[in-house]
Amino acid sequence: MKNIHLYLLIFVVPFAFSQEDTENVEELVVVGTKASIISAIEKQRESNQIVSVVDSDALGEFPDTTAAEALRRISGISVENDQGEGRYVTVRGLSGDLNTIAVNGATVPAPEGGRKVMLDGLPTELLDSIEVYKSLTPDQDSDSIGGRIEFNTKSALDLDGTYFKLKANTLWNEQTSNSNNPKVSITYGDMINENVGHIIGFTSSEKQIITYNNETGFPGWDLFDNGNYAIGDDFESRYYDLTRERLGLTYDIDFMIDDETSMYANILWNEYVDDELRYKDEYKMRDDQTDVTASGSTITEIRRDAETRVRQEVRTIRTFILGGNTIVNDWDAEFAYTNSFAEEDDTDNVDAKFRSSTFDADDCGGPCGYFDYSDPKKPLMTLTNGAQGIYDPSNMGVDEIEEEDSVIQDRESSFKVDFTKEGFMVSDVPTTLKWGLKYSTREKEKNVEGYSWEPDFVQSDFNVNTSPVNWPWPTVFGPMADPATIFALQGTFGPYGTSDYGDDYVSEEDIFAVYGMGTMEFDNAIVIAGLRVEDTSFTTVGYNDGDPNDIINGSKDYTFVSPSLNVKYFVDDNTIVRGAVWRALSRPGFGESAPVADIALESDGTYEGEMGNPDLEPYEATNLDISVERYSDNGAVSLGFFRKDIDNAIYPQLTQGVVAGYNFSELLTFVNSDKSTVDGIEFNLFREFDDLPEPFDGLFISVNLTKVDAESDIPSDNGVFTVPFRKLADNTSNISIGYDKGKLDMRLSLAQRSDYLDYLADDDIETTVEDLNYDNIRFTDDHSQIDFTAKYYLNDNLTLKFDLININDEPEFYYWGNTSRLSQYDEYGTSATIGFTYTY
Repeated sequence: MKNIHLYLLIFVVPFAFSQEDTENVEELVVVGTKASIISAIEKQRESNQIVSVVDSDALGEFPDTTAAEALRRISGISVENDQGEGRYVTVRGLSGDLNTIAVNGATVPAPEGGRKVMLDGLPTELLDSIEVYKSLTPDQDSDSIGGRIEFNTKSALDLDGTYFKLKANTLWNEQTSNSNNPKVSITYGDMINENVGHIIGFTSSEKQIITYNNETGFPGWDLFDNGNYAIGDDFESRYYDLTRERLGLTYDIDFMIDDETSMYANILWNEYVDDELRYKDEYKMRDDQTDVTASGSTITEIRRDAETRVRQEVRTIRTFILGGNTIVNDWDAEFAYTNSFAEEDDTDNVDAKFRSSTFDADDCGGPCGYFDYSDPKKPLMTLTNGAQGIYDPSNMGVDEIEEEDSVIQDRESSFKVDFTKEGFMVSDVPTTLKWGLKYSTREKEKNVEGYSWEPDFVQSDFNVNTSPVNWPWPTVFGPMADPATIFALQGTFGPYGTSDYGDDYVSEEDIFAVYGMGTMEFDNAIVIAGLRVEDTSFTTVGYNDGDPNDIINGSKDYTFVSPSLNVKYFVDDNTIVRGAVWRALSRPGFGESAPVADIALESDGTYEGEMGNPDLEPYEATNLDISVERYSDNGAVSLGFFRKDIDNAIYPQLTQGVVAGYNFSELLTFVNSDKSTVDGIEFNLFREFDDLPEPFDGLFISVNLTKVDAESDIPSDNGVFTVPFRKLADNTSNISIGYDKGKLDMRLSLAQRSDYLDYLADDDIETTVEDLNYDNIRFTDDHSQIDFTAKYYLNDNLTLKFDLININDEPEFYYWGNTSRLSQYDEYGTSATIGFTYTY
């Protein structure tokens, strides 16, 4: 599979230059998939920055459920999945918390506890285009060392008369065998009068997901004296039955007040409901195994936990923008007020865990069971007759029934004004000047409360299902408590009593920015140069050991200066060389910087313990981009190099000294590390074969490849560990082969990424510092997914569409240090959709 890239490139690159040059890609008149690709290429060509674009039509060309999956098709992008759907986006090897997400220019806050925004709740049907800015200019926020991702909804300014679009489809998945997964979206817009236009979009979808899962806990595997590994603390089989509902609404209205002044308002509302049933069948081996070989081991002691969890989690994102433009003393003035809100509401859940007694060799009359590791993704556990008692529901006592209320809210408001004026001459070069101001304020708040109950009941008291799932793998899946019975326990535990502030915090961030820039238009080049200065004031409040009377405050003020230079040089009418140098930052994560603490005063007057670090410096990066682009009648090809020199990357460490005003003799916290460097290359190719004889003249191919290299040094008690940069996939690629002619439009696509470091030592700060090694570093395995899309144009208004998703039934696989040591394995199956689009 890996060599296919080389063969395809050898075949198609000569064609990219074999035709006569053309001065303008806009001369091509095409429809369908090719039109969307060419439109995106033209936008990238016309931009004075380094940017990748997904055009409006392209958002429907692939069978992508989420906005993250649509981004996966862009060079330099890789995606973290959850339950088989794209969730977080990594840009050029830098994880989601190091990138900025915006909708129509408004920064999107994060529903979860950190800064990275979950994109699996944002339907592509709400979007008109996506732009990934890989270089920044001074009029853009500096807080994205990876990239800035702009999601744009359709504007009333785009209208040319009345617009109506209806899309509907349903999805079938082989693991659910359920075709009742409807998705509907409607977009309508028109001009109310000659000066006012508006457009509204609505989408609703429902999707069932069934996942079969194997996992090992942390630490996952133990190393024995003979050099072999065996599953360490526990082995789990999990079954997920989820229903994900997505609702979205956008509204845009534009007013032309007079010839010089216009205003607009834009609203986006998105709700994502995750209804989840999880069964967990967990086995504790107590590290007591014998006869350990490379392919298996003997179990001499075992205990079983059976868990039924029922949860409905609701995530909401909304943005509001009020803006306009006018003329002020011959300067074009643009202004915008934005208000954004995100919330994760996880207050509707019950989790019941039941536990057997521990069976040892005496209880089992010899070995209790055996492990077979010959398939590392699906270890086979076989229990002997003497151990079958752990499946008896009457012997499974209640370990804990837990209800937890967690609410995370993230709010951001901003106001900005930009002034632009053309007509200046600098050394006889026409120059446009632009300057502006921006103020933003953000508040992140996390509140967690909970209650646990340990009644003297057994599993059989809760309507046990002895065969809860049709488990597809050989290991037995044991009896489970009825989920409806468990969920009915909600609210019956009693009052919450004294609130526990152990995970609570409130953080506030105020940013004031000012910038100036000039755009110089030479005969054969465009140069944008300028400077942006951002002043940040950060305050945070947390609690020590959950005590509401033991409050810890922290604060940090800093100023970041960001010079920027973007150069676009025209070698000839069809060849462009680009270069960019700029500075960017990414502010510390809220969880890393909040003073959520467990510290104690020692006899010598110093403190010891564990706490977040409000004194963290932001990530800072100096970025370099160089690329060459070549255009022809039949397509385009580009090759680019980028480098990011990163200071102040954040990692856990055992340290001492003053943090948040406390003098520590020993503190487990987060600290800024030394320099890291990210180097990479990107290659893009699009070629249509309209010079071939009929019917082959409808063929086209699209290829992008990205290779990235970066490492980090992590200090620990065992010395300095050199590991790949967090969430960085060394190689990502997309290859699409399509046919677009007449009424038929088809595309077969392959999306690939290499493995990457998922997290260190179960993301536990203490283990990372004290016992970091490759046995407890978790990696995500490489991933290759094949999709197919076909459209048939019945007439100018009605199009039929059919998708096959994950044709190759690619699973998700995570491992501890080596692919022979399972951490997590999930199967999702192949899906198919069928639907239609009607427009007029």
